[in-house]
Amino acid sequence: LSNSGSTKSSLSHAGIGAMVTKQVDVASIRFTQEHVYDTFNANDARAGGVVELITDIISGERTVTDLPLIRVAVKQGAYWCVDNRRLFVYKHCQLGEIPVQVFDWKENREFELKWRNGRQTRKKTGGGARVGVIQRTEVPFPQSSVAEPSLSRITTYMALGEQRRHDAGIAALRKRRSVQSNASENVSADMEEEGLRKILDSTHAVVKAKRRKRAAPPGGKRRKKQSQSECGFDSAVKLTVTMDDSSDDAYAVEVVTPG
Repeated sequence: LSNSGSTKSSLSHAGIGAMVTKQVDVASIRFTQEHVYDTFNANDARAGGVVELITDIISGERTVTDLPLIRVAVKQGAYWCVDNRRLFVYKHCQLGEIPVQVFDWKENREFELKWRNGRQTRKKTGGGARVGVIQRTEVPFPQSSVAEPSLSRITTYMALGEQRRHDAGIAALRKRRSVQSNASENVSADMEEEGLRKILDSTHAVVKAKRRKRAAPPGGKRRKKQSQSECGFDSAVKLTVTMDDSSDDAYAVEVVTPG
């Protein structure tokens, strides 16, 4: 199973383009079918098998994003997946939150067809939480809580020592993913804090600029007191006014007139 043509695959499954990518806890995603095979293609060994992919995921040689994202849609308040074998791998490896492609149920008939396929055995599978596994190869298969025993046909299991190493690998993978998740959350929080600080600094700068603008007079400069000549008054005439029939002395009035 490779990622070649993943872009083409995404487009062909997108229907009218309502698909969105979302982080979903793989433990909450349900199987649409009654059972899965331990190979991805019975006619082509190059496609690999379920155990091979599980081993690569545990070792870190491959990750969820190295492969086409699994496709899910909501029905009866739950996420249902049509890529059942990869869902088995991710559930078995206890990957936690993974990116998935979320579609509208009615946009792809594959959802309804596969969902009907598993409907009769849904009580046995815990409502789609588990699935039957049919072994077509001789590759030892791990014991798995995700495989429903009543629907499975597995003839060759891992030896006890191999199973213990396998389980230890899953535990180590879960720990690594937890550390990576916490580190990612811390980086995200730091980036969010830095972004908020920049916004606040920018806001303070804008407020200060507005205050300076309000304090400055029109034109941006303080107005100087204009002299008489600047106002167009550059000469003065002194008049002496004497009131008739008055006992008051004559008095002088200085009148400034335009030049």
